[in-house]
Amino acid sequence: MAHYLGPQDLERLFAEGIVAPRDCVAAVEASFREHGAGTSEQLPRRILWADAARTTPRDRALKLSASMMRASSTFGASVYSTHYRPGEVEMWNLVFSGESGRMEGILNGKLLSLWKTAATAAVATRHLARADAARAALIGTGRYALPQLICLAAVRPLAAVRCYSRDAARLAAFVQRARAALPGVEVAAAPSARAAVAGADVVTTITTAAAPVLEGAWLDAGTHVNAMGQHAPHAREVDTALVRGARVVVDTFEQALEEKGELLIPLAEGAIARDHLAAELGAVVAGRAAGRTAPHETTLFCSGGTALEYMALARLVVARARAAGIGRDLEQ
Repeated sequence: MAHYLGPQDLERLFAEGIVAPRDCVAAVEASFREHGAGTSEQLPRRILWADAARTTPRDRALKLSASMMRASSTFGASVYSTHYRPGEVEMWNLVFSGESGRMEGILNGKLLSLWKTAATAAVATRHLARADAARAALIGTGRYALPQLICLAAVRPLAAVRCYSRDAARLAAFVQRARAALPGVEVAAAPSARAAVAGADVVTTITTAAAPVLEGAWLDAGTHVNAMGQHAPHAREVDTALVRGARVVVDTFEQALEEKGELLIPLAEGAIARDHLAAELGAVVAGRAAGRTAPHETTLFCSGGTALEYMALARLVVARARAAGIGRDLEQ
């Protein structure tokens, strides 16, 4: 029978360490490895707009993406609705057994989305950043930001993090939370995005900005960038110069070419060609495509988020919750 996990159930699982950040990274990495090995399929996000005249990311819509993982016998979908007021998103994940076809879990997706997104960036960093990367920069200090640093610390021994947000009060509060979450790591606020990324080995953008918050000219040679915040055709977090000068890896080609403004805008400008997209992350994880090819190379992981990233993590969460007696079974 299906196991139901509501928001409070998910909060308990993560707060009590029943599902740890390293678990999230391992599960998401397994999903990408299976995708790269060719034993899974991904249905790119499909969007049904409530008002045909209003089709921006913050407008009302129903959004769906799905993944079928044959080797691990896990099928599922991510379904969510958005509303006019920012922050009002209803997210759910459905997980099915690939062997019996029965539903295994119904999970509230809001908290799971935080850790799925952070784990995805961590997997990209593990495979694309330099092995000696220890200095990080974070642009954006909203709800998704702290898990980004926590999962990043699970794959790289961070020495220092510089953070930037346009809201000074939010930035100061975030730095205090990050210091508490990352003992032994020097976490500090930066006066600007450019100052935050100076000298950084890994840079993560996790914003809702429509115009670039990161420019390629600011980066040192050999930097790895995770662009995690936007997935709209006319919005982007990084500029054309960064994309043009980087080795670009995406979650999946099909979805990236439907909604990632970081890529669609330079393509429309003629600044890059389609073959500038070097690889899907799954192919890199599975060893079928190269990740970083040189120490001085700039690498860019351009992510929009897919159901693929949810599936192994959702399966793990359901198993841990059942073992811990958290959530409840639903009759089928």
